[in-house]
Amino acid sequence: MKKFFQNPATIFALFLILFSVSCKNNQLDVDVSDIEVKLDIRRFEEDLFENRLTDYSGFSAKYPNFLNAYTQAILGFPGNDTEAFNQLMLFKTDVNAKKMYQFVKEKYHDFTPYENDLTKAYRYFKYYFPNEKIPAVITYTSNFSFYMNPIGEDYIGIALDMHMGQGFVPYKYTNIENYWKKVLEPATIVPLHMLAHANGLFSGTNRKENFTDEMIYWGKLLYFLDATTPWVEDHLKIGMTKQELEWCRNEESNIWAFFVKEKYLYETDSRRFDRLFREGPKTVASGVPEDTPAMIGKFAGWMAVRKYMEENRKVTLSELMNDSNAKGILDKSGYKP
Repeated sequence: MKKFFQNPATIFALFLILFSVSCKNNQLDVDVSDIEVKLDIRRFEEDLFENRLTDYSGFSAKYPNFLNAYTQAILGFPGNDTEAFNQLMLFKTDVNAKKMYQFVKEKYHDFTPYENDLTKAYRYFKYYFPNEKIPAVITYTSNFSFYMNPIGEDYIGIALDMHMGQGFVPYKYTNIENYWKKVLEPATIVPLHMLAHANGLFSGTNRKENFTDEMIYWGKLLYFLDATTPWVEDHLKIGMTKQELEWCRNEESNIWAFFVKEKYLYETDSRRFDRLFREGPKTVASGVPEDTPAMIGKFAGWMAVRKYMEENRKVTLSELMNDSNAKGILDKSGYKP
């Protein structure tokens, strides 16, 4: 594997760092056992394909803010609300749509394990944000749309056909790129849902003025997952493979040196730095090895925010997530891997 450079002491130094961090008290190790959470989970795909609901009034009563978003934005049906709904009634009779539903039904008929994990995540969420409402959870089939977690006024959707496992044969016949398939796993249902919720709540705190704003915002979102889904493996939170995340950890100091050397930190041209945050097979940028994973900007932001919270232990998760001063967070983190 090509590296930025080889250093025999790197692995030993990394071990010492990880060991010293593990010896400190984990500020995210909180007791949520007494927090009561009752989720409102609605199975849209079952109501549709099992004919539990058959008319517009029935669907709009149960899914008042989701129905039109589903028909018009996710499935892309044209026309007004009624015309789009009429096309939905035809869509559910389509052979391929019904077959996809059967695949989803076979895999997710019992949603209990995911409901349990979502409930656990929202217990943590309520610990940190006791006054925030918990949205309804609406599952559905998306016809392989990338609206994987649509957010509405009172709901967050989960496209179950986008969590069938990267080996799911029908994915081969779609326009889904191979690099995306690593996140199309059942194990990503909960972290992607909570990530969508965090983005819906706190996107306004991203000033979007420069690279540091974007980097620290992504770091905050991923730290939010640290806090609300502490049992989830890190590579699932960021959407990398285990090998890609290991590469980033081994090269953390060199990633940071690259950002500094190439003057990315206060770069205002998003066309230049977007490539460091986008999903893809790898990072395509001058000055990085060919095997550099995608999203190294997200990774660096995550590590910087973790360092900030470690160094500023009186800062609450709510204060972090609502802080729009990305430069201040970076400066106070002392992050220099």
